[in-house]
Amino acid sequence: MSRIAIIDHVGVKAGMDYYSSSLAKGFIESGCECSVFSNFTGIEAESIEYYPYYEGHGVGKLIKFMRVLKATFQSVSQARKEKADLVIIHVFAANMLTLFRVLLPKLFGLKLAVIVHDVSSFVGADKSMIQNLVYNKLADYIVVHNQYSYEEFFKSIHIQEKDKVVVIKHGGYLDHIRKPLSKEFARKELKLDVYGKYILFFGQIKHVKGLDVLLKAMAKLPKDIQLIIAGKPWKADFGGYDEQIEKYGLSDRVIKMIRFIEDEERELLFFATDVNVLPYRVIYQSGVLLMAMSHGLPVIASDLPANKEIIKHGESGLLFCSENAEDLAEKVECFFQGGGTQEKLAALALQVIKNDYAWRSIAEDYLKMLANK
Repeated sequence: MSRIAIIDHVGVKAGMDYYSSSLAKGFIESGCECSVFSNFTGIEAESIEYYPYYEGHGVGKLIKFMRVLKATFQSVSQARKEKADLVIIHVFAANMLTLFRVLLPKLFGLKLAVIVHDVSSFVGADKSMIQNLVYNKLADYIVVHNQYSYEEFFKSIHIQEKDKVVVIKHGGYLDHIRKPLSKEFARKELKLDVYGKYILFFGQIKHVKGLDVLLKAMAKLPKDIQLIIAGKPWKADFGGYDEQIEKYGLSDRVIKMIRFIEDEERELLFFATDVNVLPYRVIYQSGVLLMAMSHGLPVIASDLPANKEIIKHGESGLLFCSENAEDLAEKVECFFQGGGTQEKLAALALQVIKNDYAWRSIAEDYLKMLANK
């Protein structure tokens, strides 16, 4: 029986707890033993060993850095005691902290797979020397989530052993939906108009997420369509978007929830709204997209390669020309015209998640990868 260790230094701080615990459950269902080292206790706690070593990192870069290193040392030490066959680590940028997190498992003689969530960091934090050390010298396996990321990875980074790079999907979120809620109930809980028309923009607010494109599209849409913005700005402030909202006269049509959204409120939002719009300029893989589809919430997304690998236009979602506010407005209007479009998109989106993004199948892909090398 294989033993897998998942080391997740982010966890609940950025919604990675759902990813890590679902992947762990997939391993359990595939006949493995699995431990998760992070800052949470998640699903299937009777079968999965959870070690909350990454709790309480505090503030200040140096303190945070030292506490993450300490937690990683504790995690790797325990993984070695448990004789883990594979350690899995999440990678978001090639920086010094990533280097140390990846180095420690290798110093303990453990096999290491790194999941590259962002092939090139959106904040320019990647260092070529560290990329070379992490990907060529330390990682035994490099996992990316789709064909687009696979192709971009090789454009960005020189890899000496190309066969160590493997495409394994990011799964859906069905394990974390407590129970389906009616739209009417969710709207009443959020104090929304039961009969209103609501678009949702959800997640961290960054320039690459294209919220400005969506606001420009809103100015072209009928006044009975409202937008809910739910999420926290990341390394930026919301002031520029407030100016845009004022400029387009959208103050009475935009509901702002500019903060970290807790799980219960997020659940209500995904069941209360009509459609989730993802106007991204750049994306390697969107967890928000998969989360919306897991809730049976229709999606309208920019026609980026990563989105097109998941969405079939007109069937499991709608695609618009990236950064084109006019095209986005047209797609939103089409969505709200009726004729069964909303119900069809919702049903097919959910079916795609069930058929193609199940975590057990994903875990089995990791085991195949491990067996082949």
